[in-house]
Amino acid sequence: MLLLALAVTVAAGCSVNPLGMSDAEWELLTPTQQLEARMVQEARDEAARVRRAEQAAQEAAEQARIEELRRNAPFGDVVQCTLTDAEGYFAKGKWYPAQPVSIEMHRSESDRSVSLPRQSRPSMTTDLHMNFDGLTVKVCRWYDRDCDVLVGTEAQFRRGISRRIHVSKAVKGTLFCSFPRGW
Repeated sequence: MLLLALAVTVAAGCSVNPLGMSDAEWELLTPTQQLEARMVQEARDEAARVRRAEQAAQEAAEQARIEELRRNAPFGDVVQCTLTDAEGYFAKGKWYPAQPVSIEMHRSESDRSVSLPRQSRPSMTTDLHMNFDGLTVKVCRWYDRDCDVLVGTEAQFRRGISRRIHVSKAVKGTLFCSFPRGW
């Protein structure tokens, strides 16, 4: 209860003035100037809201496009992969068990970002970058750097192919990939 009262007191003492002005700058303004500053701040806030909404709409449209591309792709253009029995290189430079992950990738996704969550603390993740060119699945720490690959023929990917991977300071585990059934 004491902490709550302290937090409210601190928050009340920290006024936020429009346009990032300090309290001293704000107090020097006339009421008309303060009103103008509030209106400018509101316009900036609204423009930022509009930008965020537009960006969210673009991201949703791109996601829908990729999903449609995967759904209608010809045989061999989509691969499904799982990463199991994995350890991720998380905080403090240590390897920890990671949760299994699965992804579906189209060959046009040249840099698919994948978050690998820590087993005991799913909010902690390590980021991987993956791509697929039709016969090679690449798992990287950075964009196309510090990578390990799973290479197979069409027949191997049709049956499913598995390999132990190790990407320096990112992940080590079993990568299994196959072409989706249905063709």
